[in-house]
Amino acid sequence: MLLLAILRHTPLWVWGLFAALLLLGASQLRPRAVAPLRLLLLPLVLLALGLWSSSAGFVADPRTFVLWLAALLAGGALGRRLPQPAARWDAATQRLWLPGSILPLTLVVLVFGLRYGITVAMILDAGWRDSTAVRLTAPALYGAISGLLSGRALALWTLTRPAARRIEATIEAHAHTRRP
Repeated sequence: MLLLAILRHTPLWVWGLFAALLLLGASQLRPRAVAPLRLLLLPLVLLALGLWSSSAGFVADPRTFVLWLAALLAGGALGRRLPQPAARWDAATQRLWLPGSILPLTLVVLVFGLRYGITVAMILDAGWRDSTAVRLTAPALYGAISGLLSGRALALWTLTRPAARRIEATIEAHAHTRRP
């Protein structure tokens, strides 16, 4: 009964936002060609959602901003080091060809679920607002997730830059000239 009451009292715009985020994440399940700037769309949306979710905490306790920023940078570093999909740059169309990936959709659902769950918990128990554990953990999670996706997007972005493509081609050529 409580769950139905929570779902029924959730503002309609929240469900609209969730649907838009799901569509954005689901669009990355299938192979596609994207303009370089399009790579940044989902990371920027999740970054904005994480900032919006944490902004009240930044004012109440400046440590939350430092923690969020540290988690964002750490997540970004990890995202740049993740195995990248077999993407290729097409200079003629100025598009990056990407295989489908479930990672963006998973991260979108995770960020939305965290935001929704924490908000509901704070409504049901006002003590959560004053909990140091919640005030510090939630921004760190938002930062880490945003950083992970941003780092991945930046790693893919380098494929669109001429110098990065030359380095990649040199490495690939060197790998093929080695004998087993």
